Amino acid sequence: MASSLRSPDGDAERHFMETLRTRYEQAGFAVQVEPAPDQLPDFMGGYRSDAVARTHGQNVAIDVRRGPGPSEPPLPAIRRLFDGHPDWRLHVAFVASDPLRAITVPRADPARIRAHAAEIQALSAAGHRQPAFIMAWSLLEAALRAYSEDADGDHSPGTVVQALATKGVIEPETERALRSLIALRNRIVHGDLAADPRSDDVALVLAAVDAALSEEPSHS
Repeated sequence: MASSLRSPDGDAERHFMETLRTRYEQAGFAVQVEPAPDQLPDFMGGYRSDAVARTHGQNVAIDVRRGPGPSEPPLPAIRRLFDGHPDWRLHVAFVASDPLRAITVPRADPARIRAHAAEIQALSAAGHRQPAFIMAWSLLEAALRAYSEDADGDHSPGTVVQALATKGVIEPETERALRSLIALRNRIVHGDLAADPRSDDVALVLAAVDAALSEEPSHS
């Protein structure tokens, strides 16, 4: 089982886990930290992840570790547990000696981002605009990471929009329109259940995602 969060010196891991939890919740996932064995699928056997994140048929087992290298249980054995379970994936996050430099979000493949965009469009069309809107913003950051090799690190919605505009990925009018939606996005993330994005708002963010993915990746 993963043991980093349960170790006596796990303060850095617990802090890092809270950062991950916030990221996943902002993307529309329900996160459960330190799940009990009976709350995990049978195929995991004796392995216990540090957390699980679930949303709309997507399930993520989160394993937080101090750093790459020998560990118990070994990662190859854990990864094999997920073979044949397409509705589950493993996210291994390494906490560096400086937590601010920890590896948090891997760069997503553009094809996978587009697949998620299609799911978000369907979610919005079904009337679930709040989760669709938040997940669309998550994809916008994922698109920035896919577009540019120097996009690692934490990003607020404003810095994501600014980075895409500075690189010429989105037009000035799109930048202004996106900035006007940031307050709405933040209200939803922080619990304003009355905040009601329009379908056009979701479509605008997804159009920016598509624009970013249409660019040639930068490897500077």
